[in-house]
Amino acid sequence: MSIPGKYRQVKRAVIAALRSGRFQHEARSGINVKNLLSTGQISAQFVEALITRSDGTQYRSSPHHSIASIDVHIIESGGWYVKFYFVGDPETVFISVHQ
Repeated sequence: MSIPGKYRQVKRAVIAALRSGRFQHEARSGINVKNLLSTGQISAQFVEALITRSDGTQYRSSPHHSIASIDVHIIESGGWYVKFYFVGDPETVFISVHQ
């Protein structure tokens, strides 16, 4: 099965954001268990490795709950759940990073 073109673009962009440090975290309740990247319990390099190992079968997207024009991207890899969206190139906002 081939990897969808959209996923390849998303994967490249999120990895670029992680490498450059150009990412933020969405404020939310339960951040200490829902976004381990935000709390420093895991590193950007760890998240990059998770995403690098993923393929298009572990990816989906849907509109943001309050801004329908923004796609929220979800990657599940190695038992981990990574949820994020883009607000620029390569500015990325992570919503969730957890097992």
